[in-house]
Amino acid sequence: MPMGPTVAGVAYFVGVKFAGYSAAGALLNRAAGVHRPNPLGFGLARTGIGVAAGISYAFALGRMLVTSGEIWFYPGLIPVRILEWLLVLWLFYQTAPAIWQKRMRYVTVGTVWSYALDLVAVIAAFALPGGFWIC
Repeated sequence: MPMGPTVAGVAYFVGVKFAGYSAAGALLNRAAGVHRPNPLGFGLARTGIGVAAGISYAFALGRMLVTSGEIWFYPGLIPVRILEWLLVLWLFYQTAPAIWQKRMRYVTVGTVWSYALDLVAVIAAFALPGGFWIC
């Protein structure tokens, strides 16, 4: 059965990711005892990195005839997400010892958070009006 996203579906997905990553930025700031970066800026950067990496990953796997419906798609995202979180922590918190010293803990929790946000985002994209089309 063919299906695909609409503009609204993409907006729902990206909106959920942005909100979740902004919340993560606020929690990281609290853990580090800092007021910067702005959690919304952190959320925007993390969402942008994720969208760029996700599209690249899906395109690369698509060239190998693997789709998001196959079992290897989501486990294969683990190293991608680890690198995404390492990058965003380096970009925003490299001078925050409270974060940087425990970065692998935050990367692990962030990776799990990314998967949780995927679930919420996909449900939103399917449940809200105009999110996905199905034939």
